[in-house]
Amino acid sequence: MARYEINYLDGDTEYVTANNLEPSGGQYIAWNTDGSAAAYIPAANVRSIIKRDEEATD
Repeated sequence: MARYEINYLDGDTEYVTANNLEPSGGQYIAWNTDGSAAAYIPAANVRSIIKRDEEATD
């Protein structure tokens, strides 16, 4: 799984560990390997998404 750094417009940063992250309508969805959703991220609040680590484990 990869680790994604989510930077928000208000200056906050969040890290999400997921198999992949894809846009879906007005949000981004982070998916686990088993097909379950790891996170729902409202696209209107996102400044940037950076894939930080391809081999994250937590």
